[in-house]
Amino acid sequence: MTPTARRPAAAALGLALALTAAAGCAPDGSAGGSTDASGRTTLTWMMWSGGTAERDAWQRAADAVTDARPDITVNLETTSFDDYFTKIGTRMAAESAPCIVSAQSPRLGALQEGMRPIGDLIETQGTDLGDFDPAALAGLEADGRQYALPYDSGPMIMLYNKDRFAEAGVPEPEPGWTIEDFEAAARDLTGGGDHGFSAFPSDLHMFPLILTYSGAQPVTPERTLDLGSAPVVDGATWYTGLVHEQKVAPPLAGNDSLFPVNQFIAGNTAMVVDGPWDILNVSSQSDFELGMVPLPAGPDGSRTLSAGSGFGVSRSCPVPEEAYAAIEILTGDDVLTDLAASGRAFPSRPAAQEAWLDNAPPGAGDALSAASATAEPLRTTANWTQVTTDLIQYGVPAFNGATPAADILRQVQSEHARG
Repeated sequence: MTPTARRPAAAALGLALALTAAAGCAPDGSAGGSTDASGRTTLTWMMWSGGTAERDAWQRAADAVTDARPDITVNLETTSFDDYFTKIGTRMAAESAPCIVSAQSPRLGALQEGMRPIGDLIETQGTDLGDFDPAALAGLEADGRQYALPYDSGPMIMLYNKDRFAEAGVPEPEPGWTIEDFEAAARDLTGGGDHGFSAFPSDLHMFPLILTYSGAQPVTPERTLDLGSAPVVDGATWYTGLVHEQKVAPPLAGNDSLFPVNQFIAGNTAMVVDGPWDILNVSSQSDFELGMVPLPAGPDGSRTLSAGSGFGVSRSCPVPEEAYAAIEILTGDDVLTDLAASGRAFPSRPAAQEAWLDNAPPGAGDALSAASATAEPLRTTANWTQVTTDLIQYGVPAFNGATPAADILRQVQSEHARG
């Protein structure tokens, strides 16, 4: 994933002029949306998609806007998740962004300058924010301002292989289990070439366990990178040690961020930290019974991080009121229920979550509900993509025991502290 980081104004202007010259015309905000003389509004919406079925689900959502508001047409554009953030950042710099911007909470900082705060629109339209999961809303807020309405909610939980636990005679984890319980289970489930847990230096696999272990986030509430703090270093030293000291997680062979989940799906590891967006996929691809439980409790109980996505309005959008009206529909009960029924996302509105749970493995609802009660959004910086890229690149040797975790954190901190 390579979202474009926030650029200095001069660089953004230079890029905009370059793109303008290439196109042979000036940047035109109407590219993202416009209203014609008859009062009909056309909006462009850009969203990531992993294939035909997923795009069809988003197209139904776009069509639902017109069904509810015949005066609004939404033109959907899709691209891969890996390409989305680079493309949207380039278009924001050129002031030709779509009116409806899709944003993922850990990468909001990279898009923030190109998005319009929507607090005034929320107030004018009387949107009831109480209908949304609080952590999902908070993840799309920055500097005290709301930038998007969420469509999904993503508290991180522990997935586990029920069959492996039964075969090893290890009691299944239950809410209230501890870090010590987790370590003991991981040891008992390691042997014969298999391991008890999947560890990896990506943000949503690593930092939730560090939070519950030592109470630390990688970024301060003021959005300052804080990788060198003692709690983060302590947590990362323990987490990387699951591979090279306790040896309950497999060594890392490369930078593939899919490694931990793929190892789990293949049955090579018995536990993995993951979010609800992967549960239906893991369940369908694996040949074992899937279990789910909140993360193990550290000194302050079970804690976790959440990440979600939603939709906001670009700063260059000439028709922000109409764009926000469309976003209200895209994040309304009807659309979220349809997305949930198709397995697309765990909805940000609790009222729509039952449709997702109908297709989920037993126990998913209880695990996610318990995790949501303690979840806090993963705090990030504007250059978070570069931070996470370097954590993965430099972090692999730390997991394999070649470099102390503290040295890796210090290096990434020194390179990106000002981002």
